[in-house]
Amino acid sequence: MSLCTDPAQGALQRRRTDDADEHAESLRRWDQHYEQLTPGRFSGDLAEAWIDDVQVFREVTNQVVLQSGRSWPGACTIGVVLAMQGEGTFCDQPLSARSGFVFGAPGEFTLRTPERLDVVGIAVSASLVDKTVEATSETGFAALTHVRPGTLPPSEELDALRHLVRTFFEAMETDPAPFRAVQAQRDFVSSLLGAIAAVASPSTGAGQPPASARARSRVVDLARSHILDRRDMPVTVADLCVEAGVSRRTLQYSFQEVLGVSPVQYLRAVRLNGVRRELKRAGPGERVGDVAARWGFWHLSQFSADYRRMFGELPSETRRSGRA
Repeated sequence: MSLCTDPAQGALQRRRTDDADEHAESLRRWDQHYEQLTPGRFSGDLAEAWIDDVQVFREVTNQVVLQSGRSWPGACTIGVVLAMQGEGTFCDQPLSARSGFVFGAPGEFTLRTPERLDVVGIAVSASLVDKTVEATSETGFAALTHVRPGTLPPSEELDALRHLVRTFFEAMETDPAPFRAVQAQRDFVSSLLGAIAAVASPSTGAGQPPASARARSRVVDLARSHILDRRDMPVTVADLCVEAGVSRRTLQYSFQEVLGVSPVQYLRAVRLNGVRRELKRAGPGERVGDVAARWGFWHLSQFSADYRRMFGELPSETRRSGRA
């Protein structure tokens, strides 16, 4: 039985082990059993973070291991292979370096790992999935609560999710400080749920754009009004879906048609401008990273690159000029 101690909210917990049984017990709230199948010293590395009803973990192993067990009660799980060497299977279905896997509650699974495996797991409570579906009309997302265990084929949507989780762990290993901000955690969870919804939803069908230009303009006007009314409080794509009463796909179509940018690009621009305004009036003890985190930026190197691309200077230069 895995450990049940609650980790700190948003903090990265890390554990290295040299025993398969000990490694199986390291993942919090999961009930797992590991059998090492190849000879040699086992080495496992587990990094894990919890944000409310979302658990994100990265597991690296160096031996062929037969994993079996179940996730925590009510969890819907999606896995993304980051790298692998050798052949592996999930519930008897073959894995590849660009594939993934998924299973809903009750969450029982078997995973035969390759000789080396680097994989990220994302477990989301069924209640959060239901709330997200209700708020954003992502009907494909609802299937996660009861989907049978199986693999996910390579796709652009899965690649985007892979990039997001890889970036998350790289940022947490480099500088976890920005992620202590509640808004940074909220923005990451929103991005994560959006990426999962894109994987879970078909590329055609539900969520077609509004039939008329007037309807598309109304969607964008409602979204922009919501953003402007909260100029000093960062907003997520999920918030805009709720306010406009549309799915993420419809919101995407409408923004592209009316403004020529995606909702994510528009929100990033709004948040970058919000950071810039704060930096120009920042006090002597205010760190750039703290201001960025309040506006939902948790990957500081990417934030700095986006900021410089937008304004032609680094955020530190803005801060200095504002104090001059």
